[in-house]
Amino acid sequence: MNWFCEIEGHEFFVEVDEDFIQDSFNLYGLRQFIPRYDDALEMILSGDKPESEDLINQNFLEVYQSALDLYGLIHCRYILTSRGLHKMKNKFLNAEFGYCPRVLCDRQVVVPVAMSEDLSISRVKVYCPKCEDVYVPRNRFVDIDGAYFGKSFPNVFFQTFPDLLPKDKMVRYTPKIFGFKIYGMPGSKYEKIEE
Repeated sequence: MNWFCEIEGHEFFVEVDEDFIQDSFNLYGLRQFIPRYDDALEMILSGDKPESEDLINQNFLEVYQSALDLYGLIHCRYILTSRGLHKMKNKFLNAEFGYCPRVLCDRQVVVPVAMSEDLSISRVKVYCPKCEDVYVPRNRFVDIDGAYFGKSFPNVFFQTFPDLLPKDKMVRYTPKIFGFKIYGMPGSKYEKIEE
């Protein structure tokens, strides 16, 4: 688990406590989604780093993919626990999830979010609590499945830590020409509708 979380591009992950993984209650219902579930669980709990010859073994790679998906789904559940939320809070405070790409959000720190709870549907996105919108994170996170974080994480996170919500209101861009607002005029995004 430690090795997995330290891989470049896996900065969004926190290390799941081993006792959380060993509690079968926390794994309920995951077997049906993971091929070679028992082998994958054993790989997660073994703590062994893969050797270079393992990475060319097709059998190992199949179990590794299953272990990756299983760990991701366990991670999704873990980050909604008190301990997991506090670990994610530390990452948020260190801006490890990055910043909102919207200029007017003034480098607001973001959190990971999924567009789907199902595996292989959507890659991880980031949610900005200031503009309340979702963005594609930097390129190095393109291989992380959104299901490893879930759709509910930002909502639970900011309900648990409301003091982390931005204090200032979102600023909207106002289109102007020579200092005059063009709202409701031709060329404006919000043109008047002729009756």
